Amino acid sequence: MQLFLNTKQRWNLLIAILIVGLMSLGCGFVDPLREKIAQAGSTKAPGKVTLPTKTARPTFTATPNWTPTPTVTLTPTPTRTPTETSTPTETSTPTETAIPTGTATVAPLDTPTSAPPAPPTNTPKPRPPTDTPTPAPPTPSPTPDFPFKIAEGPQGFPTSNPILVMYIALTDGNNTPIGGLKVVGDHTPSGDHWVSGESCFDFCKRNGLEGTIKFANVTFEPPRYETGVWNLYVVDGGGAQVSNIIPVTVDFSSPGWFFLMLRK
Repeated sequence: MQLFLNTKQRWNLLIAILIVGLMSLGCGFVDPLREKIAQAGSTKAPGKVTLPTKTARPTFTATPNWTPTPTVTLTPTPTRTPTETSTPTETSTPTETAIPTGTATVAPLDTPTSAPPAPPTNTPKPRPPTDTPTPAPPTPSPTPDFPFKIAEGPQGFPTSNPILVMYIALTDGNNTPIGGLKVVGDHTPSGDHWVSGESCFDFCKRNGLEGTIKFANVTFEPPRYETGVWNLYVVDGGGAQVSNIIPVTVDFSSPGWFFLMLRK
Protein backbone atom coordinates (compact mmCIF):
# COMPACT_ATOMS: atom_id res chain seq x y z
CA MET A 1 0.00 0.00 0.00
CA GLN A 2 1.27 3.40 -0.96
CA LEU A 3 1.64 5.92 1.78
CA PHE A 4 1.71 8.91 -0.55
CA LEU A 5 -0.99 9.88 -3.08
CA ASN A 6 -0.26 11.63 -6.32
CA THR A 7 -1.90 14.89 -7.30
CA LYS A 8 -4.78 13.38 -9.29
CA GLN A 9 -5.68 11.01 -6.46
CA ARG A 10 -5.63 13.87 -3.99
CA TRP A 11 -8.14 15.81 -6.12
CA ASN A 12 -10.43 12.79 -6.42
CA LEU A 13 -10.35 12.23 -2.67
CA LEU A 14 -11.12 15.88 -2.01
CA ILE A 15 -14.12 15.83 -4.36
CA ALA A 16 -15.50 12.67 -2.69
CA ILE A 17 -15.25 14.23 0.75
CA LEU A 18 -17.14 17.33 -0.50
CA ILE A 19 -19.93 15.19 -1.98
CA VAL A 20 -20.37 13.18 1.25
CA GLY A 21 -20.44 16.33 3.33
CA LEU A 22 -23.07 17.90 1.13
CA MET A 23 -25.29 14.81 1.34
CA SER A 24 -25.03 14.74 5.15
CA LEU A 25 -25.90 18.40 5.35
CA GLY A 26 -28.92 17.88 3.12
CA CYS A 27 -30.28 15.12 5.27
CA GLY A 28 -30.01 17.32 8.34
CA PHE A 29 -32.25 19.97 6.77
CA VAL A 30 -34.77 17.65 5.16
CA ASP A 31 -35.76 15.56 8.22
CA PRO A 32 -36.96 18.42 10.51
CA LEU A 33 -38.92 19.84 7.59
CA ARG A 34 -40.72 16.56 7.06
CA GLU A 35 -41.71 16.38 10.80
CA LYS A 36 -43.16 19.92 10.69
CA ILE A 37 -45.29 19.10 7.66
CA ALA A 38 -46.66 15.92 9.32
CA GLN A 39 -47.61 17.77 12.50
CA ALA A 40 -49.37 20.47 10.59
CA GLY A 41 -51.48 17.96 8.66
CA SER A 42 -52.72 16.14 11.78
CA THR A 43 -54.07 19.21 13.69
CA LYS A 44 -55.61 21.52 11.03
CA ALA A 45 -58.80 20.69 9.15
CA PRO A 46 -58.67 21.01 5.42
CA GLY A 47 -59.66 24.51 4.25
CA LYS A 48 -62.52 25.30 1.91
CA VAL A 49 -61.78 25.48 -1.71
CA THR A 50 -62.95 28.80 -3.14
CA LEU A 51 -64.14 28.50 -6.70
CA PRO A 52 -63.53 31.44 -8.98
CA THR A 53 -66.58 33.62 -9.67
CA LYS A 54 -67.74 33.59 -13.24
CA THR A 55 -67.69 36.92 -14.93
CA ALA A 56 -70.68 37.71 -17.11
CA ARG A 57 -69.82 37.66 -20.79
CA PRO A 58 -70.20 41.11 -22.31
CA THR A 59 -72.90 41.62 -24.89
CA PHE A 60 -71.52 42.53 -28.27
CA THR A 61 -73.49 44.91 -30.53
CA ALA A 62 -73.03 44.07 -34.10
CA THR A 63 -71.82 47.01 -36.12
CA PRO A 64 -72.68 46.75 -39.78
CA ASN A 65 -69.64 47.11 -41.96
CA TRP A 66 -71.62 48.01 -45.07
CA THR A 67 -73.79 51.03 -46.02
CA PRO A 68 -77.18 50.29 -47.50
CA THR A 69 -77.50 51.61 -51.06
CA PRO A 70 -80.53 53.89 -51.50
CA THR A 71 -83.16 52.63 -53.86
CA VAL A 72 -83.34 54.57 -57.08
CA THR A 73 -86.88 55.67 -57.95
CA LEU A 74 -87.40 55.85 -61.64
CA THR A 75 -89.22 58.90 -62.96
CA PRO A 76 -91.84 57.86 -65.49
CA THR A 77 -91.23 59.13 -69.01
CA PRO A 78 -93.82 61.77 -69.91
CA THR A 79 -96.22 60.70 -72.59
CA ARG A 80 -96.06 62.77 -75.69
CA THR A 81 -99.34 64.44 -76.54
CA PRO A 82 -99.73 64.86 -80.28
CA THR A 83 -100.37 68.41 -81.35
CA GLU A 84 -103.14 68.84 -83.79
CA THR A 85 -102.18 70.65 -86.96
CA SER A 86 -104.80 73.05 -88.09
CA THR A 87 -106.06 72.59 -91.60
CA PRO A 88 -104.86 75.45 -93.84
CA THR A 89 -107.57 77.80 -94.99
CA GLU A 90 -107.90 78.07 -98.71
CA THR A 91 -107.17 81.52 -100.11
CA SER A 92 -109.69 82.65 -102.64
CA THR A 93 -108.34 83.75 -106.04
CA PRO A 94 -108.94 87.49 -106.61
CA THR A 95 -111.35 88.39 -109.36
CA GLU A 96 -109.81 90.36 -112.19
CA THR A 97 -111.18 93.90 -112.45
CA ALA A 98 -111.48 95.32 -115.88
CA ILE A 99 -109.51 98.53 -116.50
CA PRO A 100 -111.71 101.14 -118.17
CA THR A 101 -110.59 102.15 -121.62
CA GLY A 102 -109.83 105.84 -122.04
CA THR A 103 -107.14 108.41 -122.83
CA ALA A 104 -105.50 109.92 -119.83
CA THR A 105 -104.70 113.62 -120.14
CA VAL A 106 -101.50 114.66 -118.40
CA ALA A 107 -101.50 118.18 -117.12
CA PRO A 108 -98.45 120.10 -118.31
CA LEU A 109 -95.95 120.95 -115.64
CA ASP A 110 -95.07 124.54 -115.00
CA THR A 111 -91.77 125.46 -116.65
CA PRO A 112 -89.63 127.30 -114.08
CA THR A 113 -88.44 130.69 -115.13
CA SER A 114 -84.61 130.91 -115.01
CA ALA A 115 -83.12 133.71 -112.96
CA PRO A 116 -81.20 136.40 -114.84
CA PRO A 117 -77.46 135.77 -114.99
CA ALA A 118 -75.36 137.51 -112.40
CA PRO A 119 -73.20 140.32 -113.66
CA PRO A 120 -69.58 139.32 -114.22
CA THR A 121 -67.22 139.95 -111.37
CA ASN A 122 -64.43 142.29 -112.15
CA THR A 123 -61.09 140.41 -111.80
CA PRO A 124 -58.49 142.70 -110.27
CA LYS A 125 -55.53 143.30 -112.53
CA PRO A 126 -52.23 141.97 -111.15
CA ARG A 127 -49.96 144.60 -109.77
CA PRO A 128 -46.84 145.30 -111.74
CA PRO A 129 -43.75 143.66 -110.22
CA THR A 130 -41.96 145.77 -107.74
CA ASP A 131 -38.49 146.65 -108.81
CA THR A 132 -35.93 145.09 -106.51
CA PRO A 133 -33.43 147.75 -105.60
CA THR A 134 -29.95 146.92 -106.73
CA PRO A 135 -27.71 146.61 -103.69
CA ALA A 136 -25.10 149.26 -103.46
CA PRO A 137 -21.55 148.03 -104.03
CA PRO A 138 -19.63 147.41 -100.85
CA THR A 139 -17.71 150.36 -99.65
CA PRO A 140 -14.03 149.60 -99.91
CA SER A 141 -12.24 149.60 -96.63
CA PRO A 142 -10.04 152.60 -96.34
CA THR A 143 -6.37 151.82 -96.66
CA PRO A 144 -4.69 152.61 -93.39
CA ASP A 145 -2.30 155.51 -93.64
CA PHE A 146 0.96 154.13 -92.24
CA PRO A 147 3.69 156.61 -91.36
CA PHE A 148 6.53 154.94 -93.33
CA LYS A 149 6.44 155.40 -97.12
CA ILE A 150 8.72 154.06 -99.82
CA ALA A 151 11.44 156.58 -100.65
CA GLU A 152 13.60 154.34 -102.87
CA GLY A 153 13.42 150.85 -104.28
CA PRO A 154 13.04 148.03 -104.02
CA GLN A 155 16.08 147.58 -106.29
CA GLY A 156 17.86 144.35 -107.18
CA PHE A 157 21.54 143.95 -108.04
CA PRO A 158 23.22 140.79 -109.35
CA THR A 159 25.59 138.91 -107.12
CA SER A 160 27.50 135.66 -106.86
CA ASN A 161 26.56 135.32 -103.23
CA PRO A 162 24.12 132.33 -102.75
CA ILE A 163 22.63 133.98 -99.67
CA LEU A 164 19.64 136.33 -100.00
CA VAL A 165 20.35 139.72 -98.39
CA MET A 166 18.09 142.82 -98.41
CA TYR A 167 19.50 146.12 -97.15
CA ILE A 168 16.78 148.39 -95.77
CA ALA A 169 17.16 152.00 -94.59
CA LEU A 170 14.51 153.31 -92.16
CA THR A 171 14.85 157.09 -91.76
CA ASP A 172 12.94 160.22 -90.89
CA GLY A 173 12.36 163.30 -93.06
CA ASN A 174 15.92 164.46 -92.44
CA ASN A 175 17.34 161.09 -93.62
CA THR A 176 18.32 160.21 -90.06
CA PRO A 177 18.24 156.48 -89.27
CA ILE A 178 15.47 155.35 -86.85
CA GLY A 179 16.34 152.51 -84.49
CA GLY A 180 14.18 149.96 -82.61
CA LEU A 181 12.16 148.87 -85.69
CA LYS A 182 11.91 145.41 -87.36
CA VAL A 183 11.16 144.14 -90.87
CA VAL A 184 8.67 141.21 -91.13
CA GLY A 185 8.38 139.06 -94.27
CA ASP A 186 5.98 136.32 -95.48
CA HIS A 187 7.02 134.21 -98.49
CA THR A 188 4.67 132.82 -101.12
CA PRO A 189 4.15 130.09 -102.12
CA SER A 190 6.27 128.37 -99.43
CA GLY A 191 4.56 130.15 -96.49
CA ASP A 192 7.89 130.91 -94.77
CA HIS A 193 7.79 133.66 -92.13
CA TRP A 194 10.83 135.63 -91.06
CA VAL A 195 11.50 138.62 -88.76
CA SER A 196 14.68 140.68 -88.87
CA GLY A 197 16.64 142.03 -85.95
CA GLU A 198 16.12 145.61 -84.65
CA SER A 199 17.25 148.53 -86.75
CA CYS A 200 20.26 150.67 -85.71
CA PHE A 201 20.23 154.39 -84.94
CA ASP A 202 22.91 154.87 -87.60
CA PHE A 203 23.80 153.36 -90.96
CA CYS A 204 25.40 150.29 -89.53
CA LYS A 205 24.81 148.08 -92.58
CA ARG A 206 26.25 148.33 -96.11
CA ASN A 207 26.85 146.08 -99.06
CA GLY A 208 30.22 144.95 -100.42
CA LEU A 209 32.71 147.27 -102.08
CA GLU A 210 32.07 145.88 -105.53
CA GLY A 211 29.51 147.58 -107.73
CA THR A 212 26.94 149.97 -106.27
CA ILE A 213 27.36 150.80 -102.57
CA LYS A 214 24.25 151.27 -100.40
CA PHE A 215 23.95 152.14 -96.71
CA ALA A 216 21.19 150.84 -94.40
CA ASN A 217 20.44 150.39 -90.72
CA VAL A 218 18.80 146.88 -90.87
CA THR A 219 19.09 143.76 -93.08
CA PHE A 220 16.51 141.10 -93.93
CA GLU A 221 18.26 137.73 -94.36
CA PRO A 222 15.94 134.69 -94.51
CA PRO A 223 17.63 131.31 -93.91
CA ARG A 224 17.17 130.07 -97.52
CA TYR A 225 17.15 131.58 -100.97
CA GLU A 226 13.85 130.50 -102.57
CA THR A 227 12.09 131.60 -105.72
CA GLY A 228 8.87 133.48 -105.05
CA VAL A 229 7.66 136.72 -103.50
CA TRP A 230 8.61 138.15 -100.10
CA ASN A 231 5.90 140.48 -98.73
CA LEU A 232 7.70 142.89 -96.40
CA TYR A 233 6.35 145.39 -93.83
CA VAL A 234 7.82 147.34 -90.91
CA VAL A 235 6.67 147.04 -87.26
CA ASP A 236 7.53 149.17 -84.26
CA GLY A 237 8.85 147.98 -80.90
CA GLY A 238 5.33 146.89 -79.79
CA GLY A 239 4.76 144.79 -82.95
CA ALA A 240 2.31 147.25 -84.57
CA GLN A 241 2.49 147.59 -88.38
CA VAL A 242 3.83 151.00 -89.45
CA SER A 243 4.18 150.56 -93.23
CA ASN A 244 2.29 149.13 -96.19
CA ILE A 245 3.12 145.65 -97.48
CA ILE A 246 5.90 145.80 -100.05
CA PRO A 247 6.27 142.77 -102.39
CA VAL A 248 9.80 141.84 -103.49
CA THR A 249 10.17 139.18 -106.20
CA VAL A 250 13.24 136.93 -106.03
CA ASP A 251 14.53 134.25 -108.40
CA PHE A 252 16.99 131.62 -107.28
CA SER A 253 18.20 131.10 -110.87
CA SER A 254 19.31 134.79 -111.01
CA PRO A 255 20.69 135.53 -107.51
CA GLY A 256 21.02 139.11 -106.37
CA TRP A 257 20.91 141.45 -103.41
CA PHE A 258 18.24 144.14 -102.81
CA PHE A 259 18.04 147.68 -101.44
CA LEU A 260 14.94 149.48 -100.02
CA MET A 261 14.55 152.85 -98.29
CA LEU A 262 11.49 153.85 -96.21
CA ARG A 263 11.03 157.33 -94.85
CA LYS A 264 8.71 158.51 -92.06
